[in-house]
Amino acid sequence: MIRTVLVFFVTLLTLQVHAAKHVVLIVWDGMRPDFVTASNCPTLFQLSQQGVTFTKHHAAYPSATEVNGTVLSTGVNPARSHIVGNHEYRPYIDELADVHTEALASVRKGDEHDHGDYIAVPTLAETVRASGGTAVVAGSKPVALLLDRKARVAAKEGVNVFFGGALPESLGGDLTNHFGNFPDEEGSPSRIDWTVDAMVNDLWKTEVPTFSFVWMNQPDLAQHKYSPGSPQALASIRNADDNVAKILSALDKKGVRDSTDVVVVSDHGCSTITANADLPGDLTRAGFHAARKYSAKPKDGDIVVASNSGSTMVYVIGHDKKIVTDVVRFLQSWKFTGVIFTRDNIPATFPLKLAHLDSPEAPDVVISLRWSNDTNRFGVPGAVVADGTSYKPAQGAHVTLCPFDMHNTLIAAGPDFRAGLKSDLPSGNLDVAPTVLHVLGVKPKQKLDGRVLYEALKNAPSETPTAPQTRKRQILMKHWQQYLKITEYNGVQYFDEGNGKQK
Repeated sequence: MIRTVLVFFVTLLTLQVHAAKHVVLIVWDGMRPDFVTASNCPTLFQLSQQGVTFTKHHAAYPSATEVNGTVLSTGVNPARSHIVGNHEYRPYIDELADVHTEALASVRKGDEHDHGDYIAVPTLAETVRASGGTAVVAGSKPVALLLDRKARVAAKEGVNVFFGGALPESLGGDLTNHFGNFPDEEGSPSRIDWTVDAMVNDLWKTEVPTFSFVWMNQPDLAQHKYSPGSPQALASIRNADDNVAKILSALDKKGVRDSTDVVVVSDHGCSTITANADLPGDLTRAGFHAARKYSAKPKDGDIVVASNSGSTMVYVIGHDKKIVTDVVRFLQSWKFTGVIFTRDNIPATFPLKLAHLDSPEAPDVVISLRWSNDTNRFGVPGAVVADGTSYKPAQGAHVTLCPFDMHNTLIAAGPDFRAGLKSDLPSGNLDVAPTVLHVLGVKPKQKLDGRVLYEALKNAPSETPTAPQTRKRQILMKHWQQYLKITEYNGVQYFDEGNGKQK
């Protein structure tokens, strides 16, 4: 008995050893795992050899930037964070059209409306600071505001550099004086160059914080404009890789590389557009009153369409169930429909709850648009339909349930992670925050929806191996069918793909 108790306490002490004093979490926006090669990105490839590569990693659905940025930063599903789209209709912010959920005006109005809970749970930066640690955020894209959005007056409260702006706002002028104006979209230096320079030379000037969150906007932009696999997209991958090398070099120079875990993840993948859809136009032609934007407040029965490129959200003012049902019937015959989810569980659809999209501001209908495995002119697979976007066929898009949108990159290396491991167990963006907090020895205040990726850690509890369970949920009708492929492991669901077609 005494020996058993002793072994238990020795084991407990072992599990509480966290080797890292710092974590750097890098989001490589839109980085598909099939582009992680020694020629495309030598720094990331070398890091993958030194640490753990997760070969079956998943984005959260919708595979959109703001959704997955919030998932990465909170470790909870979209319904719990309340961010379910890049574009949502929130009439208390704008009653005429959808809003950008990451825009500063939306964030401030959202927090005012929700008493500080626009994002309903603490973010990683907030949680680390509440535990007594330090945290900074640096992002070359507006989504970085969602990672650490609270207004502040002093840098000692933590710094967020987002899209050339800053919190506290007073820091913005200093950054411009030191590093010049924030670059143009395809300028040189790149927006990643500017942001990483600001982080390693300013935010890290005194010391490397406990937690650093870095968001790189490429290759997402280049893939949107020129498609995955294009020369421009490959060049943007190399630029992002050079900046990862810059971050690692800064850690070396400051003597903290050996005590820092570096986690590199993408928010989603990317595919090539084969067709553009116009859902509000097609709904109007079918007899509905639908628009993306109204000139006067929409009335009961009107439909607001919030397009998120590869997925589209439909809001029926007043939530009239007959109108919602009629919209669903229309969508079942619409040539661009992939998978239909509904708020009120309309027959022959999947419920929003299944996709963890049943937030307080949830739409009545969410449609993931259709996709195929076709290749583009550069031989890269993944072809999707996009709705309500300025990008055209042969350019790039995501946000569907296409596996090339849903399967993304995760690589982790450092003192807490095993070396040279390729993990074939399913993982997801939902698991990143729980794992980061675990290696820092920080206990979150609320239960997270993701899991700690113990299989990748050196000091981890012995687990009884369990096999992932993959199931296919189908709806088969005479004229319409749709499916979802879902893998579950250790209580967490991962969406592999989903699609639909007319029979």
